[in-house]
Amino acid sequence: MEPRAAQLRRREGLGGEKEDRPSREGEPHFGNTECPGGVAGNNETYRGPDLLQWTRHMQAVKTQLLEQAQGQLTELLDQAMCEAIQAYLPQDRPVPSIPPDSLCKTREPSLGKRKVFINRKSLLDELMEVQHFRTIYHMFVAGLCVFIVSTLAIDFIDEGRLMLEFDLLIFSFGQLPLALVRLLMKSYSFLRETVPGTLRARGGEGIRAPSFSSYLYFLFCPTLIYRETYPRTPNVRWNYVAKNFAQALGCVLYACFILGRLCVPVFANMSREPFSTRALVLSIMHATLPGIFMLLLIFFAFLHCWLNAFAEMLRFGDRMFYRDWWNSTSFSNYYRTWNVVVHDWLYSYVYQDGLWLLGGQARGAAMLGVFLVSAVVHEYIFCFVLGFFYPVMLLLFLFIGGPLNFMMHDRRTGPAWNVLMWTMLFLGQGIQVSLYCQEWYAQRHCPLPQTTFWGLVTPRSWSCHT
Repeated sequence: MEPRAAQLRRREGLGGEKEDRPSREGEPHFGNTECPGGVAGNNETYRGPDLLQWTRHMQAVKTQLLEQAQGQLTELLDQAMCEAIQAYLPQDRPVPSIPPDSLCKTREPSLGKRKVFINRKSLLDELMEVQHFRTIYHMFVAGLCVFIVSTLAIDFIDEGRLMLEFDLLIFSFGQLPLALVRLLMKSYSFLRETVPGTLRARGGEGIRAPSFSSYLYFLFCPTLIYRETYPRTPNVRWNYVAKNFAQALGCVLYACFILGRLCVPVFANMSREPFSTRALVLSIMHATLPGIFMLLLIFFAFLHCWLNAFAEMLRFGDRMFYRDWWNSTSFSNYYRTWNVVVHDWLYSYVYQDGLWLLGGQARGAAMLGVFLVSAVVHEYIFCFVLGFFYPVMLLLFLFIGGPLNFMMHDRRTGPAWNVLMWTMLFLGQGIQVSLYCQEWYAQRHCPLPQTTFWGLVTPRSWSCHT
């Protein structure tokens, strides 16, 4: 028998031949490699470990390349999905039921972000496909019918004849200065989008100049952001155009009846009485209901009917002129979703350019610039529509709307905040309707003996008590 010491030496590899045991799974089997150059076939046996190591290295490289490609593809898809979602949803607002960081790296708008135009319908057109929402629309139509019937009945009972007055209707469609504002904003967008490209072309980069047809189309299409081309619909639905124009006309008639039945009896003789805080508060409370009706009518008549009618005639594909502002729980979201057409212009050419000029950290200053420009534009519109200067809208925007934008921000969620937002809208509309109606009648009851600058800029309702 083999001595015990020899057995131990052989097993421990201290002497003699090594035990030729089978390799474990995934472990290289080297075989008999004590003599590299001894017997035939030892070269093939010797190259075995190198081949196995090379195979494992290639598998690791393949896995690493697949992981890198998957990561880059995932990043590209996430970026594309983020841009598509941001085109639908309000900016700076997280995507519902989706973690905001899973698609968009940040909620803050990035410098240089451009408006994306895609084919999509207006939100109310989509909601009108739901029977429950159509019923709400039918309720407003029934309200207009009631106003018409009551007006006819009151005119025949009190006056014995029909007393229809279309002064407001004619006045509403004769405002050339309003078109001038729109033309100025479009002209600025055209220059802002084309001049940088022209300057780069002078520096050696080739670029195609904008065509006259694209500029002419831009002057009439319902957007304030210039692009060389826009998504287009295949055809024009003329019945849809006629329906929207008819609805816009119906909204103007609705506004005439509201002012005639709910505002004129309250404010027609108010300037003849001495001013008192009690009378002012009561007039504001009386004006909240007609004020919110006027807000809804302006929204539906202009932002939905009027813009959709022109979009359909021009086959303009992107119909997102507004978002679901009625669901807002913050004023910051309300400002972004109420009028997307103007918001896109303010965001692109005031906010983003302000960040570019002042630095990426000056977001507060850029936002204040947006409020200032928006307040001035709205005050300009009210000034020419009403025919006098009374900076109610300017003061509401700067001293109430601005602070509410920072206090009622996107982190305010829940039904209570939506109720609070609507309460503030009711009160704000009541203040506007009350003060503007008082000034309207004061301008007619107390004309200026001579025209002076201070007489034009000083509210007449402060001193008119005839």
